[in-house]
Amino acid sequence: MKRLIKIQAPISTDQFTLYKALKEQNIEVYRLHTNDTHINFSIQAKDLNAFRKLRKKLKMPIKLEDELKESTISFYSWSIMGVFFFIVIPIIFAQFIWTVHIESDSPESNILLTEQLKEMGIKERMFASKLPSEQEIRQNILLKHKEYSWVHFSKSGSIFTVAPMLAPPQTAKELKDAPAVNLVAKRSGVITDFILTKGVRAVEKNISVKKGDVLVNGFVTQGNKRILTSAEGKVYASYWIELSFELPTQVAVTNPNSKELVIQKKVDNKQKFWKEIQLPAFIQKYVQAGYVQKNHHITYSLTEQSIEHLIRPLLFQKIMKELPTGTQLLEDKVLQVSIQDDKVKGKILLLINENIAIPYVIPQGDES
Repeated sequence: MKRLIKIQAPISTDQFTLYKALKEQNIEVYRLHTNDTHINFSIQAKDLNAFRKLRKKLKMPIKLEDELKESTISFYSWSIMGVFFFIVIPIIFAQFIWTVHIESDSPESNILLTEQLKEMGIKERMFASKLPSEQEIRQNILLKHKEYSWVHFSKSGSIFTVAPMLAPPQTAKELKDAPAVNLVAKRSGVITDFILTKGVRAVEKNISVKKGDVLVNGFVTQGNKRILTSAEGKVYASYWIELSFELPTQVAVTNPNSKELVIQKKVDNKQKFWKEIQLPAFIQKYVQAGYVQKNHHITYSLTEQSIEHLIRPLLFQKIMKELPTGTQLLEDKVLQVSIQDDKVKGKILLLINENIAIPYVIPQGDES
């Protein structure tokens, strides 16, 4: 930006001589105008010394004024401040996590997850660069909360969202008068946790086991005598599996995006509300009210580049339906992705954590 000096000369000045002298000195003139008493124009600050010599030569009385001093903050300063506020400050703010939002099934879960995240150093007004990797956060949450099967993360601006997915409920089978059993491994893995109601551990945490290894003994030893007590509970282990996947390139997804208040005359076929409003008893006989959920249908076109925000969530939902109930996905590594015949095909490596313990009847010959 050019810094200009405003000059005011008497109207009696010989304008022809003045303009000729300015041109000979290569002094550029800006904003030239006259009134009844003065000639007003501006020159660049770099030409000020040359103009002073010219003024002395012409013996011309003038008044000088730096145009940057006409206001407290110049146009140039406003430009710098505008750049600072609209570019620099958002960039600085983006370096922080200002809000940690948890989308869980209950307020109690929100509190527990918030405390666990704080233990990991994840809290509001923290540097985004110090945020642990998603895999590390996911593993910590899933290993502590067996009720979840997967944890989804998203970062929008300075908001970090944690959304755990509940695992399908498991139905416990009650066996009466069943024979005493040990718990053995149904597959190989590394032991991560025990939840036992009966039995004695036969292995420790962080130990690799193979299919068929005894995990929990269904007996106790007293001297040379063994007393059968049976074993009951869960033994969690982690293991890697490689899966191939195939998805159509066009995927339709239904998202609930709004809720609408409905008030209508009561009918025999009761309206299914997302949330019903309890009306006074004398009104309920005639009117029913509540909120209904409106769904938004979206069709996505999958590409190799959309794996992070589209393919992965769809893939995990599909995989969780095929894996045993109670399974948790701790980590994933996409090995390859390609598009063939209008289908997205690929391979993915998954770190699974699940209960690998199955009952195995203790042979009668082992009883003492």
